[in-house]
Amino acid sequence: MLICSKCERLYPMGSSERCPYDQSLLYVLGNEGPTRKAWGPGDVIANKYEILEQLPKRSGAGVSFKCQQIKLKRVVELRILPVGGLEKPGDQARFQREVQIWSTIRSPYLARLFDFGFSEREEPFLVLEYNESGTLGDYLKTHGVLSITEVIKLADALLQGIAVAHEANVLHRNINPESVVVSRLSDGGMLYKLTGFGLAKSIIENDDPTQVTMTGMVIGDPSYMAPECIMQGIIDHKTDLYSFGVTIYQALTAHKPFSGNHLSDLLRAHVQGLPTPIEQYRNVPLALKQWINHLISKKPDDRYPNAAIARQILSQLVEDLDFIEETPSQEAISQAHEQMKQDQQKSWWKNILSRFQKS
Repeated sequence: MLICSKCERLYPMGSSERCPYDQSLLYVLGNEGPTRKAWGPGDVIANKYEILEQLPKRSGAGVSFKCQQIKLKRVVELRILPVGGLEKPGDQARFQREVQIWSTIRSPYLARLFDFGFSEREEPFLVLEYNESGTLGDYLKTHGVLSITEVIKLADALLQGIAVAHEANVLHRNINPESVVVSRLSDGGMLYKLTGFGLAKSIIENDDPTQVTMTGMVIGDPSYMAPECIMQGIIDHKTDLYSFGVTIYQALTAHKPFSGNHLSDLLRAHVQGLPTPIEQYRNVPLALKQWINHLISKKPDDRYPNAAIARQILSQLVEDLDFIEETPSQEAISQAHEQMKQDQQKSWWKNILSRFQKS
């Protein structure tokens, strides 16, 4: 929590450096009162990274900044993670082990992890490849939905990235539109990369995959949680495929397959409800609908065994498809924008995510 040094108004962590009412500096409120100001432009972290600006909220926990790596003159994204997840004995060693594993993974469809460490305030941080274009979530808010061809391209790219991560025994655990960064290519096309390292998790022998370590906070966005994760705390390759399937459904329709007015309603829908038929929002080839429905099946055994096989089946599906590309109509785009607006207004789950916190 931040506090204004003059008017004593309180603000959440990650707010601006100054109070919007009197422009006084904001300080971190600790057990003994104001102690230090929040990170902001001009600050240098670990004697290596100068903060240029704070970035919009990314997928996962933590606060992200656009920084310049001083010696290399390279612009990067630096994400400061909550300290609360590294309080138990061995947590720092576990954090370093997991990040070291992730840093060895190479794929054109995974945002690269350059560095990690601890700030002068003993906060863990990650240094990621910086992307100027924003996330898939940003793109969908602006453009509504993707064309069917572009959805297939998105799915193929993400499955390649997920497969590489899974082969290295790394789970993502929070795949959603905000964890996909979008880059514009020179030919005008789009390149999709999976990011959102704040919840990534390595699977190591005798390690508990349900334990949150890299953030110590939430286990993901409830809108993308698999039934077995909700009911039993199971987190594995199949739960990544489930959240991936929900993401593809949303990119295709601008809606999520399950919804609810309250968190309990949403979680019950994931566990017991049926997904809203895709054709209610958009006409798409039957084979593509069936492929997505397999990904978001209630039972893990009904999903594809792994990302590589899901991609292989998608490739065969595309070869067999015989359809005319449907360009989203202006009406569909307007409806998608309205749905996005409604989703933004439904911030109820953000206020009760603390139920999923672990220390």
